[in-house]
Amino acid sequence: MSDHAESASYDGSRRTGWAELGSGETVELARPLRRLGARILDAIVAGILLVMLLRVSGTGVSTVGSMRLGLVVGIGYEVSQVAVWGQTIGKRMTGIRVINAVHGGVPGWGKAFGRWAIPGLVALIPILGPLLSLLCYVSLTWDRVYQGWHDKVAGTLVIKT
Repeated sequence: MSDHAESASYDGSRRTGWAELGSGETVELARPLRRLGARILDAIVAGILLVMLLRVSGTGVSTVGSMRLGLVVGIGYEVSQVAVWGQTIGKRMTGIRVINAVHGGVPGWGKAFGRWAIPGLVALIPILGPLLSLLCYVSLTWDRVYQGWHDKVAGTLVIKT
């Protein structure tokens, strides 16, 4: 977990499915499979948006242009929704929300961007990038409060709604 909170029933490294925020509020954490479902749904929606934008922009878009457009879609889709509502379409559909680990409110723009940028930009590193990006997400499976590396850096938790 972030430095701001401990598990509601802290017992070393044991997972309880709950966490206590810096504000003292106790929240139920979203489990890894639910988070995976949200990520898959979001990838589908963002993929559809990207394909639509590529079609509108014409057939002359280069690989680099496609990657840039993909970054714009990623930021526009993921960052804006998490910053403002704490949820993307996939998160709404699976009943989970991203919160600030200190006060439990929406993460805001800085935390939402940091949370997206860790796996999103790392994936662009040639050869090892996609593997490191995947590890960023998988890391939540061995964390006591299901925080991936991107959650730890941003100071966020993902909870059930």
